[in-house]
Amino acid sequence: MGIVANVDLPSLTNQHIAASAGIIANKIQHQKTVSVELAEAGTAVAAITKLLTSTVSTGTLRAFEGTIVVQATGADRTVTVELLKSTGGGAFATVLSTTVDITDSTTILVPTAATIDSSKLTVADGDIFEITVVVAGAASAQAKGLVATLVFDEDPIG
Repeated sequence: MGIVANVDLPSLTNQHIAASAGIIANKIQHQKTVSVELAEAGTAVAAITKLLTSTVSTGTLRAFEGTIVVQATGADRTVTVELLKSTGGGAFATVLSTTVDITDSTTILVPTAATIDSSKLTVADGDIFEITVVVAGAASAQAKGLVATLVFDEDPIG
């Protein structure tokens, strides 16, 4: 039996699709979550630039956040986490309107969210994402342990 027509069913939700429906992957949008450890739990956060991931399809950025394990003890200690994107081999540029900003008052083990610039939500096939961490301050000790997480939707391939 062939497909006769595509039907738009705006009221169709997950509960209407049986677990055994067998819908193939290229017909659904995939939400991808990528996390990277930028400093181990017992290690002070230091400046670093690290590639995070690349995309294989078009899509939409949804969230970016950072989480620390040990709070800084110095009042002037800060950690700034930036998310940058390169499209088509171009230079890396920020996709955030506000960065992940961690201070001595940031709660441990609770994600600190960035704000993605609404004009930069679109993801293209082949985009590459990079994280840059900048640290500042000299009083007492820097925060320890840092994980950054990016969430984005990828459209079906093909």
